Amino acid sequence: METNELKFDSKKVWDEALEILKKKIASSTFQPWITPLEPVKEGEEQYKKDKFVLKSNQAFGVAHLNQKFLPQIQEAIDEIIPSGLPVEIVFVPTDVKKAPKKKKHSDEKISLMQEQIENLKQMQSFCALNLKYTFENFVKGENSKVAYDAAKLVSKAPGQKFNPLFITGSVGLGKTHLMQAIGHEILKNFPKLKIKYAKTEEFTNQLVDSCRKGNDSYSEMKKFRDQYRNIDVLLLDDIQFAEGKKRTEEEIFNTFDALFHAGKQIIFASDRPVESFEKTPDRLKSRYEWGLSVEIKQPDLNTRIEIIKHHAIRSNYPIEDDVAKFLAENYSKNIRELEGAYNKVSAYASIQGMDLTLKNAKEILGYRENKKKITTDVIIKACAKYYDTTPELIKSTQRTGDIKLARQVAIYLSRELLDLSFPSIAEAFNKNHTTILYSYEKLKKDIQLDKKLSDDITEIKNIIKD
Repeated sequence: METNELKFDSKKVWDEALEILKKKIASSTFQPWITPLEPVKEGEEQYKKDKFVLKSNQAFGVAHLNQKFLPQIQEAIDEIIPSGLPVEIVFVPTDVKKAPKKKKHSDEKISLMQEQIENLKQMQSFCALNLKYTFENFVKGENSKVAYDAAKLVSKAPGQKFNPLFITGSVGLGKTHLMQAIGHEILKNFPKLKIKYAKTEEFTNQLVDSCRKGNDSYSEMKKFRDQYRNIDVLLLDDIQFAEGKKRTEEEIFNTFDALFHAGKQIIFASDRPVESFEKTPDRLKSRYEWGLSVEIKQPDLNTRIEIIKHHAIRSNYPIEDDVAKFLAENYSKNIRELEGAYNKVSAYASIQGMDLTLKNAKEILGYRENKKKITTDVIIKACAKYYDTTPELIKSTQRTGDIKLARQVAIYLSRELLDLSFPSIAEAFNKNHTTILYSYEKLKKDIQLDKKLSDDITEIKNIIKD
């Protein structure tokens, strides 16, 4: 019988093939790579009479699938259909669906919906919003719960709740993501509203260009101000860069007043809290604080695991739990660093055609198995040496200068590096839970206000990890 006349149920054939492949491929590889594959059925665009076509939604990994698993898949299919029907694996995005042809009004409805989606994308692009920074792609943890919930409320009623909304947090924790998610959500809920997202550096550069001397300086300033005042929602990122720039701060002050008194929504984001803006005029600082200030904190281990697994799914290159945990444990500084580590291992594994196992991930990242184990004792000894005191004094009740600071730093690092609970840290330091919590929160706030302290802690971290 000619192969192009061969009749079979592609789903049944693939189900049988999966049972065969399950016995030949390790489950850690089988689940993320083989399970998502689906057979292309007759009537679908990718269907071919003379081939058994499998579709994958992993654009990043189709080459890897063809290189690494195609021979095994071909053998399995040959066992079920002994006809030499070649197997082909193609990429088909999950959101691509064939429009039904039976009813004309269905086609029109789908066409209208696609047009609305395209219009929304164009509006988001016009507003300088990144399409990946949505609420759906934001992993909410205990570290970001309050900020996330406040952002959702603002997006449902812009200009009516928490105005301005001021989002703070260290570098790479998701402030920009959450800020832009508000913009996306407002566009979906209120498509007629005008939204403007900008970084403060961009705002300053535009202001400087508009202030340049010339016959048209007035009209240029008017154009600049119209950009930021004839809108309904202003998203101004990295506001800390305005500190000490008198002309920029004056323009932000006047823009704020114009928008606020017109009932427009304002959202700021900053790496530092408002109280650290020592060079900022009080009248502007007070406006920053008029609404609600929310902080995105460092995510704990479980949240980091969820973040990296979510990122892996979005990247169409899923990873096993042990790899996700390894990355989350070793890249705790910020989300950007964590996602960067995943991008490196997934890209390398795909290019080299290797499975993304825990062993391979460690090799790709140059992880040393003999890396010294970090404990609270290791942290306390490092802090004692750095501040010229002793571990015994750090655990004592003495509260003089360097001893108190060394104790607070050791408590902070025990939480940050080991992700220990406060009761566990309290036990290690011979202190009560309340004292530990107070010391941790105080030092975390001091770090944002004191650059030298922040640099000292980074140096101690490096000493501990080496």
